[in-house]
Amino acid sequence: MNNQRLSLIYNLLRVFNDNTVGSVNYELARFFLEQYQSIPTMNIYDASESNHVSRATVRRFCEQLGYSNFKELKEHFQDFNDGREKYRNFFSGDDFRVKLVRELVAMTDDLSMRMNTPETRSIIRSIIDSDQIIVLASSETANAVRTFQQEMVYFGKTIRIAADSNDIDALRAQITERSLIMVISISGLFAKTIFSKLKNLPGNKVLFTLKRDVEFNQGFDKVYHLRTENNEKVSSLIYYTYGIDFVLDILFKEYLDVLYGDGN
Repeated sequence: MNNQRLSLIYNLLRVFNDNTVGSVNYELARFFLEQYQSIPTMNIYDASESNHVSRATVRRFCEQLGYSNFKELKEHFQDFNDGREKYRNFFSGDDFRVKLVRELVAMTDDLSMRMNTPETRSIIRSIIDSDQIIVLASSETANAVRTFQQEMVYFGKTIRIAADSNDIDALRAQITERSLIMVISISGLFAKTIFSKLKNLPGNKVLFTLKRDVEFNQGFDKVYHLRTENNEKVSSLIYYTYGIDFVLDILFKEYLDVLYGDGN
């Protein structure tokens, strides 16, 4: 499965959220998000006429998303169907609340054990010692990161949130050996998408993920796996929705302990 396709929903949502209501990019993003089931049978004429824009405008929009043309873009809309089935399967059944509580307990028990190590304190030292902190996160985890960003600014650390490879390019000149780059990629797909951009950057690069991939060891100074090896009883959706909040809350508590001398 192509990484470009895997980032399609993320990029469309980013354009939709970041642009002014009524602007061309906003309206095109909304069109593709709302009409995703019909996109595979459309041609560029359908897309341009439905949005009252030229074919050249649609082509430019596709290029902004990283595709050569409309035909290449629409080939990747199967990702929407894959995502829909994943959510339907997880939320199905009459015993959903029982299943949810069971998986939450299993996840928090595992994460509590994995975060109760000296390595957690080393992350905090990196946060304190860095001249700037950049957190790269996909749209699924962005809300948790924004809360962490707000908490940290109260206590002397400003965190910059970046969303994609274009943001990395924009920040490249500012990144130094004392920069801390934290990447949050639950499935590992977001990390794969930006991996080539990160490899040659200076600074301390840390990845939080469920994915165990030896390639990550070549591009990151430290990889923190969010669950025990071979423990896949808990759905990855639980980590997207609750897991990152849990991890970032632990890091914030550790930061306060070090900052105010409450820890060991």
